[in-house]
Amino acid sequence: MKKKRKYTGTSDGASAGKRAGLEEFVRQINKWSDGALWNNGTWMVRSKMGKTSLSVHATGRAVDLSYRKMGAKGKVDGREHAKRAIQMLIANQEELGLECILDYFPQPHGRGWRCDRQSWIRYTKRTITGAPGGDWIHVELSPQVADSPQAVKAAFAKISKT
Repeated sequence: MKKKRKYTGTSDGASAGKRAGLEEFVRQINKWSDGALWNNGTWMVRSKMGKTSLSVHATGRAVDLSYRKMGAKGKVDGREHAKRAIQMLIANQEELGLECILDYFPQPHGRGWRCDRQSWIRYTKRTITGAPGGDWIHVELSPQVADSPQAVKAAFAKISKT
C-alpha cells in the first residue's frame, strides 16, 4: 500500500486563473489516452454542483475528463479507456501529485478515491452530483504539481516507458 498523503481540498483557496501544471496534465492525459479522455472543464470559480461549498475547480487543480464519444472527441469504448486511466493514475499517484478521483459512473451513487486514505469509497447515498451514470471522471492534483508543467511532463515521460 502506498503512503497516505495530505488531501488539500480547497484549503489553498480560489486561484486567479488556470494553473500551468494542470493544463499540461490535461494535454498529457489526452495524448496518453489517444484522445479517449478529453477536457470537460478545468478552472472556474464556482461552488460544487448542488452545494454551497467551493469547488476544487476554483483552485485551478481539478479537471473533469469526459470519456463520452462526442463528434471528433472521445472514443466509442470510452469507459474502458477511463478505467485504464484510473488504474494508471493511482499507480503513478506520487509522481502525478494525484489527490482525488471521483468516478461518477458506478451504481448506486459513484465512488471516490483520495490520497489521505489510499482507497476507494463506494457511495451508498447521493454524494456527488451527476452520479450514477456520469460519463466523466474528476481528477485533482496537488498544488505543487498543478503549478509545474515540468513535473507533469516528467511523470508522463516515466509512465510512457513502463
